[in-house]
Amino acid sequence: MKKFSGYLLSMLLVLIALAIADMGILAFISVKTRGTNTILRPEAVSAAVTDSDDSYTIDESMEAKLDKYSAFAMIIDNDGKVVWEHNLPAEVPTTYELKDIVSFTRWYLNDYPVYTWIRDDGILVLGLPKDSIWKYPIEFGMATVSSLFSVLPYLFIINIVILILLPILITRHWLKARERSRTEWIAGVSHDIRTPLSIVMGSVEKGSVAEKQCFKIRDLIGNLNTENKLDSGTGKWNDERIEVAPLLREILCDYINTYEADYTFNPEIDESLEGFAINADKTLVRRMIDNLITNAIVHNEKGCEISVALEKAGKGNAKLTILDNGEGANEAKIKALNANIKNDYLPEHGLGIRVVKQVAKKYGYPVKFSSIPGKNFKCEITLK
Repeated sequence: MKKFSGYLLSMLLVLIALAIADMGILAFISVKTRGTNTILRPEAVSAAVTDSDDSYTIDESMEAKLDKYSAFAMIIDNDGKVVWEHNLPAEVPTTYELKDIVSFTRWYLNDYPVYTWIRDDGILVLGLPKDSIWKYPIEFGMATVSSLFSVLPYLFIINIVILILLPILITRHWLKARERSRTEWIAGVSHDIRTPLSIVMGSVEKGSVAEKQCFKIRDLIGNLNTENKLDSGTGKWNDERIEVAPLLREILCDYINTYEADYTFNPEIDESLEGFAINADKTLVRRMIDNLITNAIVHNEKGCEISVALEKAGKGNAKLTILDNGEGANEAKIKALNANIKNDYLPEHGLGIRVVKQVAKKYGYPVKFSSIPGKNFKCEITLK
């Protein structure tokens, strides 16, 4: 319930923040562009043009403004003739009929946006550059305005309903997805636990077999906890310097002491990497390596050779390769293993490999799986 409320509140806050941001952007654009429409006004230009003895003069500052903004101005007398102009484009006529004046005062004059101002001696026309102003009148009938105001309350209610329902629907979808993911995840864990438990229950008297299966259960529980912490982000991990070569030898010694027969463990460590170290949580890194070795053992019950190699990978990195000469895996399984972490392959490939990929992802270690069916299975991890 807390997750639901928190997610809903977050969605509402995001929507409100977006609305405020959008209004702020629109206001900023309006302020920034408003000046381009108001720098030159026809009444100001008209006031700057004076008539003395049938000779027109324009104030120098206004003339400079017209030039600066590539604008033009003209005065049309009562007979429709242009009696004064400044910067008048060649394609603009110098004589007009009444219908022409009525037309361009509402729209454009030869595609130039124009504004007019009535004078005693005629009309002053101010023209701005083409494509500089969007100039079309917008009109609404009173019936339309009345209908709009009558609909506004309903629109407001609809918007509020959408604002409330949308986060709920998104949250419900999110919760269902998480529940589906959790269900598939548990199914995968149950699949992994079922077989070793059956073996333990059926052969308790055989101490060595029972012990091995107990190891499996122990690893599964550890992986279960690790996966849950990595997935939820609740784990507290150390950031420590780990020398990889000694760690590999330590891990292999444990396996050699546990599996005295059927399995051979071969360390292949480049001498130049004896001092190679990484910064990570030792428990996580060890579990990643343990899971890969355990994976080789689990999928090769008749025994196999397992090589653990550490070699140079360039740019100060090292490549960790865990290779077994067992049964291998087919192309479909390798493709699934190399894909992004998904719950749909968890029941088939096990929790251990999933944890391997999660740990590698946490520390940015590229992981690559490959295999020759019937000959080998290999995992390569680039340690940075």
